[in-house]
Amino acid sequence: MRTWMRSGAWAVLLGLLGMPQSISGGNILAVYPHFGFSHFKVAMPILNELAHRGHDITVISYVTNPQAGAYPNYNELLISAPGEDQSSTTINLVPLTEHTPTRSLMVLIREYVLLHQEGQKTCEHLFASGHMERAIERHQHKPYDLLLTEYFNSDCQLALAKVLKLPIIGLSTCALMPYYYDRIDLPDTPAFIQSEFVGFAGQLNWHERLLNFVQAKLLKFLYKYHSNRADNELVRRYLGVEVDVEEVARTQTAFVFGNQHYSLMGSRPQSLQFVEIGGVHITTKAQQELPEHIAQFLDQSGEGVIFISWGSMVRASSIDADKLSAALEVLKGQPLKIIWKWEADEPPVADSAKFLFVKWAPQLALLCHPKVKLFWSHGGLLGTTEAVHCGKPLLVTPIYGDQFLNAYSVQNRGMGLKLDYQDITVENLNKALTELRKNSYAQRSLQVSKVFNERQQTPLESAIWCVEHVINNGLAAAQLLQSPGIELHGLVYHSLDSVALILIPLILLIVVLCYVCKGSPPKSVHRKVGKKAKRS
Repeated sequence: MRTWMRSGAWAVLLGLLGMPQSISGGNILAVYPHFGFSHFKVAMPILNELAHRGHDITVISYVTNPQAGAYPNYNELLISAPGEDQSSTTINLVPLTEHTPTRSLMVLIREYVLLHQEGQKTCEHLFASGHMERAIERHQHKPYDLLLTEYFNSDCQLALAKVLKLPIIGLSTCALMPYYYDRIDLPDTPAFIQSEFVGFAGQLNWHERLLNFVQAKLLKFLYKYHSNRADNELVRRYLGVEVDVEEVARTQTAFVFGNQHYSLMGSRPQSLQFVEIGGVHITTKAQQELPEHIAQFLDQSGEGVIFISWGSMVRASSIDADKLSAALEVLKGQPLKIIWKWEADEPPVADSAKFLFVKWAPQLALLCHPKVKLFWSHGGLLGTTEAVHCGKPLLVTPIYGDQFLNAYSVQNRGMGLKLDYQDITVENLNKALTELRKNSYAQRSLQVSKVFNERQQTPLESAIWCVEHVINNGLAAAQLLQSPGIELHGLVYHSLDSVALILIPLILLIVVLCYVCKGSPPKSVHRKVGKKAKRS
């Protein structure tokens, strides 16, 4: 299962690169076919650290890792076309016209369908690239020890784990999708555990619990019998093998890394296989990267700054004219200056001493800067996590997907407010910003940040330990971690057979007693009848 570094020259090279020398290096296959850079950004620190520690890594991905060239043991196989402008598919992709003003069941189903279509598209690109066959061929010469991959909207890549008999470590770059819970026996109690697809404030009332229950069970069913069947058919078409990817995931998954932390998402029952690594993408270097013009603007901001950024995929500059007008009117009256990530070439007409519009912003460095007092965000998990890390209050305007869940998580923690896109008016925005100026939000943000940052291990250390544990123990690690519950039928898992065995005799007894009582007239009736007969 392990390949040992024997070459003295290789050890010298590792020493020059600052890599650990006397370790056993694994041979890792990593497959991240999703086109979103924000997804791959979560995986990159793990992959880079594994390469730094001397493990050989073959990475099949759509997005280039900027640090790949720094490691001779990091081999990159790109799904994207040579010379393709990856920013065209990963940056400023979503206009604000695509916001979803409600989280109704139909909206959630529509989002599932879009994710399914997107997942099948990425799978087609993955298999058409020929990299799957390349990985299988390389395995014959130098066996892989482990498959690292993303658990998001498709499982077609898990065919590699089946064919090559590899343990799996999945990565969920957002809150875990509802259809992955059962694979690791992670409780999804719909009375209080909210799915990635929904978002509610505080304790759920009965109709919210009903929606939470229905969507979680329905989406699990759809994913298993719709998406996974499509995955199986695609594997059969390209590789000519019969694979049940759902069974592969259930029986060969060792760990699932979740890009979350209880300080933000809330405490919940856990599975040994689910490891919270929220904040793994946060680095000290990124925290210090401030361009000169932004640093100068911050220095000249006496009372501080509101930072506005709606992520790498959402085009904030596509905002409706009436909402932009309302935002500018309110922000002009704020004591704080404004730094606004704006993608269009022409920024809005505004006082340059008050507003700084930038096409790109060093988000983490800005959020951790003491002059930044508030973050107006769209609720993307990376930006939200960075705000929690830096201890900054948030105003969150969710647009789609998990952003609603993240927005309510911020509000439920007392470190910010949710303001829906359709509710951006002068009155509502003024009210929200006035409320957020209360010191309680800043204090609560610092409290949550302290809990978020105080851990037994850093997120990266936790992830690396899990990977190296699986490398050293192979499929045995996955098998020993798995709960017996994943093999049980739902009726048995929830003890419904036992409940039925108790209730059925009890119900029969009640029915018999009711029948007997109904057939025997009351004693008082007998007495009255007797007396009446005697008189006559």
